[in-house]
Amino acid sequence: MKRTLCLAAATLALFLSSTATFAQSGSLKLRFHVSFPFAVENTKFAAGDYEVTDPAHLILELRNLQGQAAAFEHVQPASSSEKADGRIRVVFHRYDNEYFLAVISDGSTKSTFRLRQSRQEARLADTRPKPELRIVSVLPDGTIRETLGK
Repeated sequence: MKRTLCLAAATLALFLSSTATFAQSGSLKLRFHVSFPFAVENTKFAAGDYEVTDPAHLILELRNLQGQAAAFEHVQPASSSEKADGRIRVVFHRYDNEYFLAVISDGSTKSTFRLRQSRQEARLADTRPKPELRIVSVLPDGTIRETLGK
């Protein structure tokens, strides 16, 4: 019994130290301006200035710099099709006049993340006839680039 308790305590200590290591490894800090309202998962955000940080492993904090509204979002490392190319960018999917945050990248492989698709975006993507998907990228200088989606 004593051996089991010691093993459990050691396992818990190892788990807590590895969690603390992940939490301290956050190095992402991006600021950008978005000139249109958008959604992240099921949260709506107004146009404005935003900051994104990674306070924990695979969790991003998105914060509006004017109103201080914030949300924490679970993310996934970007897939090979969204490879980091050295450019800082924030990518949105656009269906008609609705925008959904899809990818955030500081240009490095370790800090390029894909956000989960919301129910609303999935519903729009599955409607018939399908609305035209456009990829909208906001670059650090405020430039907006828009291309047709796949």
